[in-house]
Amino acid sequence: MTIKRRLFISNILMIVIPIVLAIMLSILLALLLWREFDFEFSSDKDYYDARDSVMEAAHAFLENPDIDAGRLEFMMNRVDELLVNNDMSLRVYETDTSTDAKTELGSGTLRYSLGDEPFDATTLEQALASLGGTGLVGRDGRELYVTDAEGSGNTYRIELYSTRIVDEEESVHGGGDGWIPVGIMLGMLAVFFFTSQFLTRFVFQKIREPLQILSDGVNQIRDGNLDYRIQYKRKDEFRPVCEAFNEMAGRLKESVWAVQKQEMNRKELLAGISHDLRSPLTSIKAYAEGLLDGVAATPESRHRYVSMIKTKAEDIDHMVSRLFLFSKMDLGDYPNYPEELDVREELESFFRAAAEEHGHEGLKIHIGKLEQGLTLHADPVQFRRVLANIVENSLKYKEQPEVTVSVEATRHNDTLRIAIEDDGPGVTDEALPKLFDVFYRSDASRNSPNRGSGLGLAISEKAITFMDGSIHAEHATNGGLRMMIELPIRE
Repeated sequence: MTIKRRLFISNILMIVIPIVLAIMLSILLALLLWREFDFEFSSDKDYYDARDSVMEAAHAFLENPDIDAGRLEFMMNRVDELLVNNDMSLRVYETDTSTDAKTELGSGTLRYSLGDEPFDATTLEQALASLGGTGLVGRDGRELYVTDAEGSGNTYRIELYSTRIVDEEESVHGGGDGWIPVGIMLGMLAVFFFTSQFLTRFVFQKIREPLQILSDGVNQIRDGNLDYRIQYKRKDEFRPVCEAFNEMAGRLKESVWAVQKQEMNRKELLAGISHDLRSPLTSIKAYAEGLLDGVAATPESRHRYVSMIKTKAEDIDHMVSRLFLFSKMDLGDYPNYPEELDVREELESFFRAAAEEHGHEGLKIHIGKLEQGLTLHADPVQFRRVLANIVENSLKYKEQPEVTVSVEATRHNDTLRIAIEDDGPGVTDEALPKLFDVFYRSDASRNSPNRGSGLGLAISEKAITFMDGSIHAEHATNGGLRMMIELPIRE
């Protein structure tokens, strides 16, 4: 479940749960109150309904004096029940309006019930007399309700006394009303508190665990364990974060490895420069000392010494130039003027010239299949330098008097493939992927300075990369070395 969905459910429950629990709590409190005050859901306990019922029963009896005995007994029992349950007293008597005589009804007529505490109704009667003799008056929680009724040609007066004193502690609207709202409010606060605690755990638990996982992963990376990966299977918002963390760890590992490789290359570069410069400088120093010491006594020997010094100086200049070119290429700041080149024409022109120039060194050229109509967008100087570096390596590392270099150019979809291979000694499987490293030589002891500085193929790789292509080495079928160059074709 996603965090968004959990938050949505949490917000809904934050509203629903308190409402439901509040309703349940209100019902529970209501039940407790009804139980505490001994309330019953009956009309007998409703004072006003009971009063009206008693008055109606009295009127019915007076208006129907011939009612049968069974119904009369039922009415009497009902009236007695209402009077007792509501602490009321009933008096019915005949009134002689000419003499104001009051004739009480006999025991066979409607009876009245006295409350637990008798009271003096004189004050209420006097108050009612001032109002005309009939009506409703009340004082100190007591009431007197008087009305006249006609029956059997006579006039009757019905007096209903309320002898119940309404006490604050016994009234539903009295003292109980003070703590009921407080209890409900405290209950609501408790409901909100525990609901928020539950929902906070419900949501935060699913956030805390992924955060802890990410924290552990960060600590692992901080401690140098770049192989550490987070295993997170839940489908929520943290899964992309964990996947991004794993990708970051992988890239960081590659970056650290690249930095370490660059540092190693830098050390090899310094070692290579030191070694390759020391050899010609040592020779120059030796020949210069020979000239100064008079070892070269004849003009021919002095000329030979000077020629050797010049040759070694040229070797140093050539190596420094290559090193400078590689540095410029590594920084992306070197002359590059691409043109539209016809591949067949460029390859034929270069390799025919190389065969003439290095034929005396034992170089043989074999031009294989060269497809026509292939156009390359590249700097001709850089392209020829790549080819020259490959041919020079074949010459420098040959073990036989002669070496044959073959070249082919074919098209594969939108890619030009140039294969240049020789029949030389080749290299080992271990050395194959390292040929393009700076100052790398298959001769680890570097005891053959005449075999180059190890910058040629590194420069070639840089140049091909700037042409949006790639170059790699592989074993040739005849045991030599094959260089595969792939470049995009210009339509």
